[in-house]
Amino acid sequence: MNKLLLLLIMSAATFTVFAQTDLSVTETIRPNSKGNFNSFQVTIPQTKLKDVERDWQKYLRDGSKGKPETLNGEIIMRGAVSKNVSPNPFTVYSKLLETTGGVVLTAWITEDDSVFISAELNNDKDLAAKKYVRDFAVEEYKEVVKEELKSEKKTLNNLEDELKSLINDEDKSRKKVNECDRSIQRNRTAISTNEGDQKNKIEQITAQKKIAEGLRTMPDAYKEANKTLKTYEEDLKKLQKENEKLNKEIDGWQKDIRTEERSIDRSKADQKLKTEQIEKQKSVVKTVEEKLAGIK
Repeated sequence: MNKLLLLLIMSAATFTVFAQTDLSVTETIRPNSKGNFNSFQVTIPQTKLKDVERDWQKYLRDGSKGKPETLNGEIIMRGAVSKNVSPNPFTVYSKLLETTGGVVLTAWITEDDSVFISAELNNDKDLAAKKYVRDFAVEEYKEVVKEELKSEKKTLNNLEDELKSLINDEDKSRKKVNECDRSIQRNRTAISTNEGDQKNKIEQITAQKKIAEGLRTMPDAYKEANKTLKTYEEDLKKLQKENEKLNKEIDGWQKDIRTEERSIDRSKADQKLKTEQIEKQKSVVKTVEEKLAGIK
């Protein structure tokens, strides 16, 4: 059941892509400022009115000495030039309408401002007129899809950069863990040496106490022996403080390791999610590339 549903969704997506590349021009009677005449109409998907209006007027001006005028929402180009449509300059009346499916372009083409080109005239000029309108629609749609492709590729590049950043963060965390491990090992070695030194110092203190005790009847020697004993005891305190410092440093590094290990776990989860997003975005890019290739 799930496989069937997936196939239906994929089929619908494929249909949508090819439906968007269908830029067929329809021919029918529609009203313009001159009356009801034959027109050529096409819907340009994904486009915005202001963009199409700008490009359409530029298209109409191509090769012509004149420029379009807009009256009551109708764009009129007198002296339009296209050798495929007519050996002489012609007039184009046109209207643009923005819809949810894109911008609808309707054009009426006349060579004498009274008879409008149509299939009924049986002179094949309607085919040239359709091509004239459709060529614009194709190029306009291509530009929109090119921008869409550019945007989707940028999104893909950003996702790939984010993945690289996550990988770099994980590498930094692992490096920090390794550095902490080495520091801990050095401190443990130092602690072992320290504990050996403490043991030796305690033995020295014990021996020195006995020496001092034996010199009680000799005030000067007894005083000197106690002075040495005090030095040994101070040395032991220093060793004990150093031992405590070394252990506290280990505690700090172990805490850092736990923090970095949590960061690594989060990074791995984020990397997995980001990789999935990248694969989906690659599919989006491929779909748009295919859509662009299908605009002909």
